[in-house]
Amino acid sequence: MQSRLSPNLRCLTDYLIFLLIIFFIAQSLLKFLEFDTFILRHIGFSSSGLSSGFIWTTATYAFLHEGPFHLLFNILGIHFISRNVEETLHRDRYILLFLTSVTFGSILWFFFNSHNGFLIGTSAFVMASLTLFCLQKPNTPITFLLFFVLPVSLKPKYILYGVLGLEIYGFVFSELQNTGNIAHTAHLGGMLAGFAQSSSLFNSLSLPKLSFRLFNDKNGVKKKSHTTKEYTINHELPSDLEIQVDKILDKINEKGFGCLTDEEKALLEKAKSLFNSKQN
Repeated sequence: MQSRLSPNLRCLTDYLIFLLIIFFIAQSLLKFLEFDTFILRHIGFSSSGLSSGFIWTTATYAFLHEGPFHLLFNILGIHFISRNVEETLHRDRYILLFLTSVTFGSILWFFFNSHNGFLIGTSAFVMASLTLFCLQKPNTPITFLLFFVLPVSLKPKYILYGVLGLEIYGFVFSELQNTGNIAHTAHLGGMLAGFAQSSSLFNSLSLPKLSFRLFNDKNGVKKKSHTTKEYTINHELPSDLEIQVDKILDKINEKGFGCLTDEEKALLEKAKSLFNSKQN
């Protein structure tokens, strides 16, 4: 049986970026055909849409963008920030982060902008990803290019403090004064979702999971079957190594690849190398 132990845990981020581009193309075509009001009303978030029963718009607004630069900014944030967050989360938790961030963002925006047009954009999810990343590794210095030229090293917690301060300032002196078109309340709602998911109380919650089990014909004992597409068991491995790999894969299915220790990662690489040598 062929084995594939190399995880591909970034696909959800790639799928999201692809969906954002597809939605933007469709949105641009409909705008060209003068149907932009229709798509804003039925996918974008607004008080009028909510009063019409368009509950789904509390999340779908995230797939629409004002223009190419708005889209590009969010895609860059998702690519560089959310992608790293996905590596540390189980797939279900990553999806939940997206849903809670855009929902918190739309609800908080609604409280202060119930009569101000439409809310669109994925910025709430970017802010949630940034918040969660900074809270996961608050004291691990990261280096980035300031203005794409000057290398600067900062601890993530200071980046988080700075972004939070800018968003609060923008909310008080811009959004509340109706002098700008940036939805700072949606950003703050996304940051709140990131903070909530980083808390120990949230992590202690047991989310419902779907699993499939097969019966052993001989003794009637249930045997757990692996249903993820990213991992399969190689039955040509030594039995003791296969048992250890089996336990590691169970751990990945339960908590995600980021929960593995260095020893467990090394064991996966050893099993992969052993299988490849047998194939050759």
